[in-house]
Amino acid sequence: MPNIAYFNPTVYGGDQWWNRLIFSQNHIFADQKMMAIFSMLFGASVMLVTGNMEKRAENPIKFHYARNFWLLVIGLIHATLVWDGDILTIYALSAFVLYWFRKLNPKWQFVLGLLIFFIPSLFNIGIQTILPELQSADLQSFQEYWQPSDTAIQKELDIFRGDYAAQLAYRQVGNVVSPPYTDGQGLLELSLLVEFFHRALGMMLVGMAFFNWGILTAKKSNQFYRRMIWIGFGVGFPIVLFGLYQYTTHDWQASYALFIGRIPNHIATPLIASGYIGLVMLWSRSEFLADLQSRLVAVGRTALTNYIAQSVIATTIFYGFGFGFFGCFSRLEQMLIIIAIWGMQLCFSPLWLRRFKYGPLEWLWRSLSYFKPQPILR
Repeated sequence: MPNIAYFNPTVYGGDQWWNRLIFSQNHIFADQKMMAIFSMLFGASVMLVTGNMEKRAENPIKFHYARNFWLLVIGLIHATLVWDGDILTIYALSAFVLYWFRKLNPKWQFVLGLLIFFIPSLFNIGIQTILPELQSADLQSFQEYWQPSDTAIQKELDIFRGDYAAQLAYRQVGNVVSPPYTDGQGLLELSLLVEFFHRALGMMLVGMAFFNWGILTAKKSNQFYRRMIWIGFGVGFPIVLFGLYQYTTHDWQASYALFIGRIPNHIATPLIASGYIGLVMLWSRSEFLADLQSRLVAVGRTALTNYIAQSVIATTIFYGFGFGFFGCFSRLEQMLIIIAIWGMQLCFSPLWLRRFKYGPLEWLWRSLSYFKPQPILR
């Protein structure tokens, strides 16, 4: 769908109750929370990789920066040539900073991580306070981004249903607000950049602390993980539900939704993500749905390949160089496509790992990071 439909359900995607329900469940259960978990795991992976290298009396700094330089390259290629929603670029840039915090006391990793994570909320509060002082052109740029005209929506539909060259040009020029460039557009772009970078870096530091404390390696007691679930879900879900309610009471207006409206979900994210982690840690100790567990492990071990594959599969389905179904399916119909892609990857990943040590992109990334081809066959 048009990009803004991810954040504003009134723009596109169907007004029927089931389509609004799909938007709501995505906002409550998934939006930001999955990125937070993966950011934590990314931070933990830095601890794991550098720690193992130090145990072998190797200096990890060269490998760390080579590894994340190539992740940045992969992310930029992905963002430019495939899909502009790429997150690898943000992860790689965050990792360049993250390395220097790995020896910090876990308590300070945790505190600093949360402080960094909540900077965007403070930033958005600051922007909200100066909204009355902005020029009408600035406020209009907010409105054009949040509630684009039918002409702007049709333009985006035509571009992504059209040829590949037009899509490349659209991604390179940028698609936040059409020119002329205003202070409002600058504030909006800065707000989004601050949010993505600080969300990623903050949760990476929290992930480092969780790794050091043994939370991510299932070393805590069942009681500890149950407490994570109760606190995380018991506090987090009411906050995000309150935020969703506030969106509706403010009628999804740009003046509320763009800045102050993003804060409840932001606050709830680390709580809900921690609840999910507690749930997964308890599940990993049981035999419940053991086959699904093993398939998810395989997907996790080929995460980069599966991430890029999702982009390739979905753009082939929706963009004009493939089947051109961009903007054609409701949110409910999209959920069926998501489930189908998940099913394919849950089947394919274990089969691949029976023969190979790594996913194809994991092997490429690893080989580039070590500056030589790595063995891939089992």
